[in-house]
Amino acid sequence: MSQVSSSVDWLPKLTETDGPLYLAFVQALESDVQSGVLKPGTRLLPQRDMANQLGLSVGTISRAYAEAEARGLISGEVGRGTFVQRRRLPADTKPPAPSTLNLALNVPPATGEDELIAAVLSEILTDGALNPLLGYLPHQGLASHRDIIARWLSAFGVGADVSNLFVTHGGQHALSIALNMVAAPKDMVLTERFTYSGMIALSAQNGYRLHGVDGDSDGLLPDALDRAFADTGARVIFAMPSLQTPMGTVMTAARRREIADVVARHDAFFIEDDVYAFLFASPPQPISSLIPDRSFYVTSFAKCLAPGLRIGAMIAPERFRDRCINAVRATGWMASPIMAEVVARLIHSGDMLRQVHAKRAAAARRNAIADRILGAWLTPMTEAPGFHRWLPIPPGRTLIALVTQAAQAGITIAPPGALQQVDRGTLGIRLCLGYAATDAILEKALLDLRQILESAEAISFV
Repeated sequence: MSQVSSSVDWLPKLTETDGPLYLAFVQALESDVQSGVLKPGTRLLPQRDMANQLGLSVGTISRAYAEAEARGLISGEVGRGTFVQRRRLPADTKPPAPSTLNLALNVPPATGEDELIAAVLSEILTDGALNPLLGYLPHQGLASHRDIIARWLSAFGVGADVSNLFVTHGGQHALSIALNMVAAPKDMVLTERFTYSGMIALSAQNGYRLHGVDGDSDGLLPDALDRAFADTGARVIFAMPSLQTPMGTVMTAARRREIADVVARHDAFFIEDDVYAFLFASPPQPISSLIPDRSFYVTSFAKCLAPGLRIGAMIAPERFRDRCINAVRATGWMASPIMAEVVARLIHSGDMLRQVHAKRAAAARRNAIADRILGAWLTPMTEAPGFHRWLPIPPGRTLIALVTQAAQAGITIAPPGALQQVDRGTLGIRLCLGYAATDAILEKALLDLRQILESAEAISFV
């Protein structure tokens, strides 16, 4: 299996693979541990020596060691080295199966991002980069981080002047700052009739008055937006033109130009949440790019990588730059430089793009499952499969009964908040497809949900 001549110079036999080299290293290590070639207590070469022997980068070996340690194969001891561990029984590490499946929480499917993040954190620890990230750094984010994020966004058709780009504590932080720039408590803020729950939370916290604007399968209706500006006196609109949450609509290019024209005509401001742009092979042009002097563009790395990183980005109009810097300082001083460094390194290495492709593939698989099982009930999928689908309430059904019956079957679903009274025909549920640990678990939950939809409505609390 591998070359072993003593306890300290084991070298893996790396076979050709389409995957990352660090995972090939871990697989060879795991194979030799399971076969008994490597005994518990065997000391491995230091990372730099191992890299030199194999002709690989220290970063690759660092990732391999970090992943092997995460799997319980090895353990590092300060001052002594890295040693092979006795394998733990799977039952010791397997988490308990959840009693319910959450189809209300919109998270991306797991695609190995935990291994990548662990490896990068290990790199930061071993290559001396940690200490410079521990101080008070620029509120707007390190120039190096902003530059690489700007280049990342440019690959998705988003132009950004680095001087107007901000690294934020996720997309929600960016939305809060953007709203603070153009709206005051009790001001009216326009948005879609069904809107993002984070916007509803910001309204409750800061006293904004939200007003829903009608839309269709292509998103906001320009005439309805025009009337809403005129009738309410609002000067701010928040919207998600791409894979809107909760309804999943995507604005056409023509619709985006019409919406931009309405905003400009009313001398208003547009706050654009574009967190799902990465799911498009050819992302639609952001509305922000059509009216950059009156738009705030917001994105994050929660959906294409991991929500726990809490790293987002905002592009603000030049005239708001200094005020936005003060706002970041007032609401957290700076986004975490360590997490921003993780994001920057993953972009630089190409691993972020590979994660994007993996997330797209996972979204496509899970949408195919949803269509196969619930296609008769779901709104048709858009040009890019996302992590959520819209389920209109079927005739003869009530929202509360559907939510309750699903809960009794161990499935968590939740109705979105409507900003105004809506007719019954527009009610629905956002089904989130990413939370399930496996495609099979999601399929089981959707089959149970189909059984509920096919049966007579029943509700019982005892």
